[in-house]
Amino acid sequence: MNIENFKQGLAEAAQRIGAHSAACVRMDSPALRSQIEANNTRVAGWLEAGLHGEMDYLERMFSDKADPWKTFPFAKSVVVFCFTNRWGDPAATHPFPAPAQDALLGYISAYAKEVDYHHTGQAMLSQLAEWLGEGVQFEAAVDTKAVYERLFATVGGLGIVGGNDLLRLPDRTNVRVFIGCLFVDVELPEVIREPKMPFACNDCLACIKQCPTDAIRFGKPIDARKCISYLTIEKRSILSHEEEGMIGDWLFGCDDCTTVCPPRDKIETRIPVDLEWLLKTSAGQLRKVIKGNAVSYAGVTQLRKNAVVILKKMNDPRATELLSWVRENTGSDLIRQQIDLG
Repeated sequence: MNIENFKQGLAEAAQRIGAHSAACVRMDSPALRSQIEANNTRVAGWLEAGLHGEMDYLERMFSDKADPWKTFPFAKSVVVFCFTNRWGDPAATHPFPAPAQDALLGYISAYAKEVDYHHTGQAMLSQLAEWLGEGVQFEAAVDTKAVYERLFATVGGLGIVGGNDLLRLPDRTNVRVFIGCLFVDVELPEVIREPKMPFACNDCLACIKQCPTDAIRFGKPIDARKCISYLTIEKRSILSHEEEGMIGDWLFGCDDCTTVCPPRDKIETRIPVDLEWLLKTSAGQLRKVIKGNAVSYAGVTQLRKNAVVILKKMNDPRATELLSWVRENTGSDLIRQQIDLG
């Protein structure tokens, strides 16, 4: 690492590890402190309103996110970067078997393709740490620790936060990205980009218009309790009648607000899953299939709970027959209760 030409070196290092773009923010940055304080006020109000639903961990993590200087006391700088993990690439691979043409289907978000982005990002951050040099104390975070990743990315000028609360990039806005942060004990030169957006989010609102549940509303905080991704991934209790209707045919996640940024012809990149395969394959075998994939966060029971919700809405005798089979053979009281919800 060459401190005198750090900006160029960081860009080259980011390219080598496969990142889209990178920045560096000093922990003593006034801009960082002011944005953290403003964000804390917004998040506190969001939590107090209960818009986070059953995600109690967000309440537990709030104090740590609110004060990164206390959470990472050794840190003097943060290297933050974006990477795609081939999110949105139609050619990206996944571990799920191809369903038959007439199979009863549910769908998984396209971001669950390839190796779990947490693992990919951690490996990339480790390479960045090696580039910084031996003896550097660091701590890496890829959606795994109490960090406002999007805030660090925006302070670093990598992009802006869109209406769907995700990071929107200035030069490749059709590519969805993940964010990694590397907290280090070295006073690095700041590398702050200037994102020149081709159009403002307020001139578009496509993500808001596309949201089928009104979870995203103009000028309002996102209501996670209405978000399909929350309902299919985070809400571990029974889905109500209203929530059953909300999730559509999604087993895990939702792509509706991301595939329209920027507005363009829709490309089918989500993962189709045979519901009979999902419900009849042994849990042990399913865990082997999803190991190392982002879907493993939800787990087998959650996926199966969502599958029975999808089946209940199908006007197909095969769906009724499959639900009866699951009702008799499942070992999960939660799944049985979801089936029996009239």
